[in-house]
Amino acid sequence: MGEHRALITKAAEVISVPKEAPANSFILHAPLELLARTLLLERVPPTSIDQARARIEWLASTYEAADPPMTPPAPLAVASHDAAVDRFVKALAAGELDEVDQLATWLGSNVPAADLQHALAGAVVSSLAAAAHASILLFLLPRVAGDDDHLGTLLRGPARELARYPGWQLRWFEDPDPDEPASTSLVDALLDVPVLGVPGSDFIFPIMSQAEDSGIAPKLLGGLTGTDPLAARRDLSRVAALSMLQEPPDHAAYGWSHCLTMPQAVIALAGHGTPPRTAVAVAATHVVGFRAALGHNELRADYAPERLPSIGIGEAIDESRDHAASVAWYAADEDVDGIVTELATRASLHHDAHLAKYTQACFDAAHHDPEQQRLYLAAAASLSSWWAQHPSDGLF
Repeated sequence: MGEHRALITKAAEVISVPKEAPANSFILHAPLELLARTLLLERVPPTSIDQARARIEWLASTYEAADPPMTPPAPLAVASHDAAVDRFVKALAAGELDEVDQLATWLGSNVPAADLQHALAGAVVSSLAAAAHASILLFLLPRVAGDDDHLGTLLRGPARELARYPGWQLRWFEDPDPDEPASTSLVDALLDVPVLGVPGSDFIFPIMSQAEDSGIAPKLLGGLTGTDPLAARRDLSRVAALSMLQEPPDHAAYGWSHCLTMPQAVIALAGHGTPPRTAVAVAATHVVGFRAALGHNELRADYAPERLPSIGIGEAIDESRDHAASVAWYAADEDVDGIVTELATRASLHHDAHLAKYTQACFDAAHHDPEQQRLYLAAAASLSSWWAQHPSDGLF
């Protein structure tokens, strides 16, 4: 990452500054997009690296040209790291947007990214504000940040949005019945989510509120919050990838992509600032929420795509989602590296934040669940192909 450090630091200086207006999707995703694109750079070949770097420059310049920025916060006198974290958590709960920004600026400038993750994860994982995306920031940040580049200030924008709606929280798991036994496995529970439909809006808050308020989340997940986080991570990722591949394409770009990226980040924070039980409950609720609101089909755990004629992965992506998934799934072992490179390159050069985040999330899922590598590569190829069929979507 050393050769790209100056580029990433310069972009972060721009994207760290919150806007005066409440964040829209582009503004909210920009810090996460920067981190995902930085990780993808490692897989982009030399022939495309200048274009991938130009996309990061585009991200920063587009962000800078968007809504007016916040006035820089006044310097803050802080007694200690612990004191700053305590004040930050209290300010979040009280909805004190300006104080949150002051503290996020101090924390991001003075606390190493790994320590920042551990200190703040427990306070943000159950929040549905900031589209429940703050966990993604904390998951990705330590993997990108250097010792003295202050990338932690990317926290400022998402933190301000967390404070805007402090009451938007998942809570069903806070007072569990200690004697309630698990009646099924986590993966079976996730495959058994009933279809409730979109609750008037496909935004994150109403979708996840429906999962909790309907009683579906506690009914399906009660007794399962003690699942080992590593096993939960595997099960959640598999169901999310199966959803991308088996559901109609209507919600591929923004629904089924989030069905992987959000719970993956939360479950990765288990034991890293978040109690494992809380991480499992929140991450599983995210999958339940998306399945209940957006699902149409009964998922098959033994799914395999139809085997279509073998062609190059680039040609398959341009042709159709089904062909892209087939080529990725049935590729010879010696072709896998080329498929990864193609997927990473397309995501790095594309304008959409969700494609960048999802492609990196599929690589991460394959790393932690290698026996299902083809499932995740097929899911990433499927989304890449969706964007190939909808090239102008998401442009502004």
